[in-house]
Amino acid sequence: MRDRYDLRLLFHSTVPEVEDDDEIIVSDLANFESMVEAADGVDAIAHLGIAMTKRGYTRSRYNQMILETNVQGTYNIFESARINKVPTVVFASSNAVTGLYEKEGILTTPEMMPRPRDMYGVSKSFGEVMGRHYHDLFGMSVYCIRICNFPNTDSVGQAFEKGMNRWLSGRDMAELTACCVEAPHPQYGIIYGVSKGAEKKWDITNAKELVGWEPQDRGDEG
Repeated sequence: MRDRYDLRLLFHSTVPEVEDDDEIIVSDLANFESMVEAADGVDAIAHLGIAMTKRGYTRSRYNQMILETNVQGTYNIFESARINKVPTVVFASSNAVTGLYEKEGILTTPEMMPRPRDMYGVSKSFGEVMGRHYHDLFGMSVYCIRICNFPNTDSVGQAFEKGMNRWLSGRDMAELTACCVEAPHPQYGIIYGVSKGAEKKWDITNAKELVGWEPQDRGDEG
């Protein structure tokens, strides 16, 4: 997305190889003051941060990390956007919000009641509701992308039966994010982030209606 925007990149601790023109901030999402500073002067926020478990962590310890990062951190992002009058937030949600439908083989639409498959899905459901709150009360554009499977590779790497794709390509993810940033203001929307071939699992027709996005890559054998 560097050919479209100037980027200010936020990392928790380890900074990967970046371009010389990129602004870099190293901080924890749970640090409210740092998030307010990070959002100063930006036109949009793409919130991609999540809690990452490590080998040997118990479920309870990981769930505590989720509360700190995915709940407290997400609040910090939305509140920092409000304070700095940032008009648009793109929130990386997850298909885990409706994971129990998927487990039962039910085609899921964005309008259906959340049925999280785990605490991670619960935290992402919280973020979607938080986004709705900031849209309704403060006129912020908020787009919640329920990312399905994003390995950030150009190849699918796994065979999916026709209509059962879970893969989201890097190109489709970048284009979906850009479409959300550039869409009419203000709007609120929940969009399943998945490349072509997922029509038996998730309904993505609202993406074209809301932000003008259709996936270009295909992740199944159809």
